[in-house]
Amino acid sequence: MKIDQRHYDKKPSTLGENLFIYGLTAVFLGLMLLEIFTNYEPRKLAALFFILWWLPLVLVHEFGHAVVANALGWQIQRTVIGFGRVIYQGQLFGAPLELRLIPIEGFVQFNPVYSRGMRYKHALTYFAGPGIELLLAFSIILLMGWDNFFVIEDNYKKLLCQALAYAALTGAIINLIPMGVVTRDGETPNDGLGIVVSLFSSQKTYKKTIATERDSDDPNSRPF
Repeated sequence: MKIDQRHYDKKPSTLGENLFIYGLTAVFLGLMLLEIFTNYEPRKLAALFFILWWLPLVLVHEFGHAVVANALGWQIQRTVIGFGRVIYQGQLFGAPLELRLIPIEGFVQFNPVYSRGMRYKHALTYFAGPGIELLLAFSIILLMGWDNFFVIEDNYKKLLCQALAYAALTGAIINLIPMGVVTRDGETPNDGLGIVVSLFSSQKTYKKTIATERDSDDPNSRPF
């Protein structure tokens, strides 16, 4: 997803913000666990599995953007998973990888080298995040069998696989719906809108967008 990086770099600055985030999360999980263990049956874990899969899928999504950008020869600048303070630092394609406190979204910064077919390359890079999620979801569905996949049973392994496929499919669809994402610095396109802008904006507008990125505070970055 394309989000202004300053949205992610901003850390919770007050005790109230931290209490609100942790408190809301605790209440939500508490209510969910109460529902699960009231007249418990394994299939009730499906919703919890869905939420738990969502977090690693953010990394999978951003890896999709990064691997395509790297394959195009575009230098990866930074990959960030989540927002809030940094809790882990590593590397991905030789560039910094940051895992932050609340890993529910992310972005990849890279240097887009202007070349022939640039519109299609940009569109492909936007699509790569939801695309890898679609690939994962349909691979699971094909392996399980179309008819068997939609049958809910009290089988933990099957429930885990079904939840993973549903979470991946949901994330892909949400990111492919063309819409702007509002941050404190304005509105930026999500993956779906980024694809549309890359393919269908005028050449003048497209070149102006590239020039604006190069003249920004971080001229070699384009977050997804």
